[in-house]
Amino acid sequence: MDQQVTNRLLRCCNLVLRAASLIVPHAQRSEWLQEWSSEVWHWAHFLVESDRLSVRTEQELLGHCWGAFSDALWCRFNRVAVLGFLRSYPISPSFCLMTILTVLLAFLAASPPSLWRSSRYGTNDSSLLTVSLDEKSHWLEPELLQDAAIDWSRDNALIADAETYAWRPSVIRGPAGKQDVLSARVMPGLFRLLGAKPLFGRAFDGSTDAECADCVVLSNTVWHEQFHGDARIIGEFLSLNGRRVRIMGVLSGQFRFPGIDVGLYTPFGAGSSPRLPGFEWPGVVLRVAKGLSAEAAKQQIQSHINKTSFPSSAILDVLSLDDIRYRSIRCYLAVTVLAMIVLLTANGRSVGRLCTTSRHRAISDLFRWWAFFALKSGMLTAIMWLASMDLVEIAVQTFGSHALEYASGAAMWGFVVGLTIALNWSIRDQGARCRTCLKRLGTQIALGVSIAPFWEPSGLDLLCDRAHGMLHIPVMELSCLDSERWIDFDESWREVAQNA
Repeated sequence: MDQQVTNRLLRCCNLVLRAASLIVPHAQRSEWLQEWSSEVWHWAHFLVESDRLSVRTEQELLGHCWGAFSDALWCRFNRVAVLGFLRSYPISPSFCLMTILTVLLAFLAASPPSLWRSSRYGTNDSSLLTVSLDEKSHWLEPELLQDAAIDWSRDNALIADAETYAWRPSVIRGPAGKQDVLSARVMPGLFRLLGAKPLFGRAFDGSTDAECADCVVLSNTVWHEQFHGDARIIGEFLSLNGRRVRIMGVLSGQFRFPGIDVGLYTPFGAGSSPRLPGFEWPGVVLRVAKGLSAEAAKQQIQSHINKTSFPSSAILDVLSLDDIRYRSIRCYLAVTVLAMIVLLTANGRSVGRLCTTSRHRAISDLFRWWAFFALKSGMLTAIMWLASMDLVEIAVQTFGSHALEYASGAAMWGFVVGLTIALNWSIRDQGARCRTCLKRLGTQIALGVSIAPFWEPSGLDLLCDRAHGMLHIPVMELSCLDSERWIDFDESWREVAQNA
């Protein structure tokens, strides 16, 4: 019985070894296969004779046999060439860019930033506009804006529908405890206008809302945070600003309210709503007439709204969904440009070295030099931006929606700190590369410390492996003689390097 088990195990192993031997050069194949077969034969008989043969030890032996493929590839290719490739490739510019690009794509694949995730509306996004108070505007009564929205849709043929909302910071208390969220009073037709279909239960439709003054609709985020995704929550109760309310629906996770992270919705006209000047902010969602785009009608609607008889202190802005979606991106771009200018100015000496050590070169070499630096720094900037956004999203998911008020500042500071580290590394990496082939300078020659630093060079010389030139790095820059500089080699040096 043991012999049958041994023969079966050896047949499986030999099958794997023979398949791997096809990769080995023909002149070495017989010797290679004999060495591997002998090793496997002794291993298998040892397991049987020592009564250690089990499913686990069989898998270990077969796993060792699968390792023969890597050994066969090692024999197929020149080992010296492989070692040389492994030593030289990581210092090449293509490896640097591919590594950074891989990290960037990994960030994008793992969790695309929320600014790029499109809000899913059942209607056409290009037909929607939002009306909200300008940052310089004083507070406006939500009911006044509601009356004005009704007049807009009646008097302006460009506006097919208008629904009002008013949002405010709120506190809810449910099974998971106290939580700070943004709540919004919405008109019954707002969900229909945005094409929002509840995941569970129903949304406000105007037919029975008068009988449900204490009903609320939850966002998908609050549903998961408070009820951990329990589908049996319709009809359950929670506390909203100290008032007991009943859950009538849960929205899909793909739905996002335009421009605001609303966690809970209540009917607009339900019960008595106290005036909350400077605390509850109104807005309107408009749908333009069929056949028109929001961008085309935005200016005309803005002009019509400006004629509304509001107090002069109330200033209304008309924005498309694209304006809202990319407003934060434009802010980040502005901060990025400002941060890069400040950082490059602070590192002016290092950047200046990149300029002075790359002169007297052909236009093509200068273009490759600065294009590589710009592309590398740009991708590092994108990685830092994505990392800051992901860290904030993780913090919000960990600590709940009450962390949203700190999210913007934390993301900005995290981005600036990360950008500082990334740009400093990019400048140092660029300075340590050959000005012709862009490979990192591998050969180092230590000159020591000169006893006459004002006259004799000292420090370190970095040589290009292809003999394009040499970078001298002094111990300290005390004179114009011993300063950091790049020295180009002539063609004779390259012939020596090739022969060596």
